Amino acid sequence: MKPFLVPALVLPLVSAPAAQPPLKIGLDTQATEWIVSLEGGGQICDRAGKPVLRLTPDEKVRIWWDSRGASDPTSEYRIQVGRPLGADEAAALMARLRKLGEPSNRVKVPDADTWRVLAGHFPEAAKAEPLLQKLQDLGFEELWVASEPRDAQPRKGRALYAVTERYERRPLPLGGVWLKPAGELTSLNGKGRYRGKVEIFPNAQGRLTVVNTLDLETYLRGVVPREMGAWEFPALEALKAQAVAARTYAVANRGKRAADGFDMGDTVADQVYGGRDGEQALTDRAIQETEGLFATYGGKPILALFMANCGGHTVDVSQVFGGDAPYLRAATCYPAKPLTLPFASGVSVTPEAQQPWLTWDLLRLAADIVPVDWLSGERLARPATAEDLAAPVLALQQRLGLAPAPLSRQGSLMLAMARALGLQQVVEGQERPQDAAYFLPSELPAADRLLATFLTRRGLVPAAAWAAQEPPTLRQALAALGRMWQDLEPLALGEGSLLMDRQVRRKRGGPEPLALSPRLLLAEEAPDGSLRLVPKADIQVGDRLKWIPDGGPAAVLVRRLDPDGAAWDRYSPTAHWRVEYTEADLLALVRKRMKVPGIRELRAQHNEEGRVLDLALVDTQGAVHRVRGMHIRGLLGLKDNVFRFLTLGQGAQRRWVFYGRGWGHGVGLCQTGAYGMALEGATFQQILQHYYPGTELRKVD
Repeated sequence: MKPFLVPALVLPLVSAPAAQPPLKIGLDTQATEWIVSLEGGGQICDRAGKPVLRLTPDEKVRIWWDSRGASDPTSEYRIQVGRPLGADEAAALMARLRKLGEPSNRVKVPDADTWRVLAGHFPEAAKAEPLLQKLQDLGFEELWVASEPRDAQPRKGRALYAVTERYERRPLPLGGVWLKPAGELTSLNGKGRYRGKVEIFPNAQGRLTVVNTLDLETYLRGVVPREMGAWEFPALEALKAQAVAARTYAVANRGKRAADGFDMGDTVADQVYGGRDGEQALTDRAIQETEGLFATYGGKPILALFMANCGGHTVDVSQVFGGDAPYLRAATCYPAKPLTLPFASGVSVTPEAQQPWLTWDLLRLAADIVPVDWLSGERLARPATAEDLAAPVLALQQRLGLAPAPLSRQGSLMLAMARALGLQQVVEGQERPQDAAYFLPSELPAADRLLATFLTRRGLVPAAAWAAQEPPTLRQALAALGRMWQDLEPLALGEGSLLMDRQVRRKRGGPEPLALSPRLLLAEEAPDGSLRLVPKADIQVGDRLKWIPDGGPAAVLVRRLDPDGAAWDRYSPTAHWRVEYTEADLLALVRKRMKVPGIRELRAQHNEEGRVLDLALVDTQGAVHRVRGMHIRGLLGLKDNVFRFLTLGQGAQRRWVFYGRGWGHGVGLCQTGAYGMALEGATFQQILQHYYPGTELRKVD
């Protein structure tokens, strides 16, 4: 079966990957001290490499910057005027602001060829409000109070010190230090272990900048598992696609944060990087098998944007970051035709559209304790008798290693089953008459009350059953018997995802065969947890399966109908989500970004895939505030822009309920979608071609 017809990308024949200069990764810029240790011991040197202090193996030292009290702020508040613009449009907007007496400057959007125009410099968001109001009154739209890095000159401090484990304070060079281990790794307490070169030096805000310098391929070993780890996405082709995307992103963004003394940070603002502690065997393999490969367009590495989950469809970059990259076009995250595998029940069951009587306890009993032909609504609705249940109870006694005991024909059938399974032996001293009075009707015989109380307290028999005038139905009796079995021998379900070769993969496990009994019972589990027997099913690759028993041929196989549907990006908790705000909570969120007296309504413009491209907030005075792109989810505190909403209640009691899907900006490669494609047999080349159309894989000089 070949679900993908997209041809694999052609790789130019190049004998070896081009050497890339090392990358400088910023690990932190905010702390004033670090506790460090060096594998095998080593030396603390000045940044030119001259030794200053020697460390023994396992010795820790505190690097401390004495900055004379409070540090300068690292950020300030500014007003972004309008959406990101091209260079000429940004220059025209700045000229317009200058004529109004408001100087401004532009800042390049890192992930697009566009510019943000910023006005004002404020230490607090509230102090930006007069300028915000002025610009609103002058007719400017889409105004945004943003926290921005603050320009500053290097702060002069008293000194940089090393404090040893013997509390000796040793002065260090004011320009900072280079940590040189005898082994491979430098450890930063509370942060992790790092290969390559680690430097610590004071920054302009009176804190310490930590930079890890290392080669590109080693850097990727700490990035790929943190961006798309093998435990969450155990599909090699998907991880190879992520490795190429991460490699390409790193090279295309080299120098992005040069003003801070490094190329990129280690957070989601760039790429998440975990150093040595993030490395995994499968992601290492993905990096090795794609070594030196970049996604290119026009012979140059692309801006290889990616996000966790695209909400069923990616979006053109122009709708989020501005600009017009031809390889960052909208792409679906649904297969043209899902890849399915056929399964069939090995026994005949009565077909019923609705089966409210079916439970896991009943499925377990039907696996090898009760006849399969009992699984019908009509049969289960009949009154239960001791003759019906004698054989199932005997089978359970044998399974549990209990001495055979006949099922009493006298009195309560529920109590008779419990006694046959030995449960009357555990009630003395456990249950009290006062508890029986609390749970049970007064007419129940005294000899039965303690055991009935135990069964009710454990949830094995419902309290209402003791007051019933009619004998239990077979369904009720089997439900109680199944719960008693579960209490004595908890069910160990097998559970895993269906793979293309009919194997399954358990969570955090590798592929394994799924042996099925010739007398297989096949069922489906709906998103609400209800079960339904089916004679056959075409099960989509990637669907989660559950089976009974675990450890042998499955007598029962249950396919879970995925609540997130058939999309490639359904394998994430954020594939769909719901967020609810009170009126006060939503207003507080909005006021972090814009000055409004209150919210009258929200008006959203959606594209065909349900993504909000333009949001108009109408305040209580009738003024309209427009927000586009990334700012929409930031304004509302949502994971993505793919959402619809309801308002319930009025005035201060109003509630806002948002139903959405996806997590991220929606541009480029969908990480969860790449995993879904790989499950259905796509190669990493096909995955990259799907999310970055028109690109080529090359080894770039």
